[in-house]
Amino acid sequence: EVNVLWAAHQVHHSSEDYNLLTALRQSVLQKYTSWIFNLPMALFIPPSVFAVHLQFNLLYQFWIHTEVITNLGPLEWILNTPSHHRVHHGRNPYCIDKNYGGTLIIWDRIFGTFEAEDAKVVYGLTHPVNSFDPIMIQLRPLAHIWNTFWATPGFCNKLSVIFKGPGWGPGKPRLGLPEEIPVITGKEVPFNPSVPAYLNCYSVVHFIIILDLYTGTVTMLSQGTVLLRICFIILSLTSFGLLLENKPKAGIVEFIRCLVFVGVCKFGYLRSQFSSLGYAYEV
Repeated sequence: EVNVLWAAHQVHHSSEDYNLLTALRQSVLQKYTSWIFNLPMALFIPPSVFAVHLQFNLLYQFWIHTEVITNLGPLEWILNTPSHHRVHHGRNPYCIDKNYGGTLIIWDRIFGTFEAEDAKVVYGLTHPVNSFDPIMIQLRPLAHIWNTFWATPGFCNKLSVIFKGPGWGPGKPRLGLPEEIPVITGKEVPFNPSVPAYLNCYSVVHFIIILDLYTGTVTMLSQGTVLLRICFIILSLTSFGLLLENKPKAGIVEFIRCLVFVGVCKFGYLRSQFSSLGYAYEV
């Protein structure tokens, strides 16, 4: 309900699928805004108690990202269940700004933000990203806020662009107009460009390789090595996204990525968990 905070959280909601991997789809900016909600607890909650409950809260919210579980009977009145959280992730008009609870759903029932699952939920953002580019997915909302901020006249209006809802505009209610939420027909198809099968296989194989190199055991890493690894992983994810979108520049980016890959492997910045695969990876 606060535009700038939503910009830090929307990555989690940008998935048009709903499964356990959606739970891991997080924004790099999220941790820079979560403290706003946690700080008041420092006045009366012991740090050790907070740390334990924070982890249990996160672990609980992982498993509810599933379509496999339908209804949990009486528990639906108390807990935030997969059914309730599916509504939270929906872009149907009846799902918007509903079911905020993490572990318990009683707070939404008390404060009037509860909505039971009804029509088939269509997942994702009201205005889909339609891209696999991780940088664009992370930063597009901030770019939109920036452009809207400068295009909106009046100082108070500019502040409202930042601190009111994403759908707000001059003369509108704080959360925008419900009728401006795009209508859901039920025939929406998730973004999935058609690419040759070999490109899909290529991307999956190279992603697995990156996963192996990322989790490889290294006794000591310098800050420079960590930074290099982060940059290479971002480059790889960006390249895979371009390949799966079949973009014209994908070949050039992937060629550069492969050159960088061979270089970082040769100089020992990336090491496989299986030493016998090192040469095979370079090939």
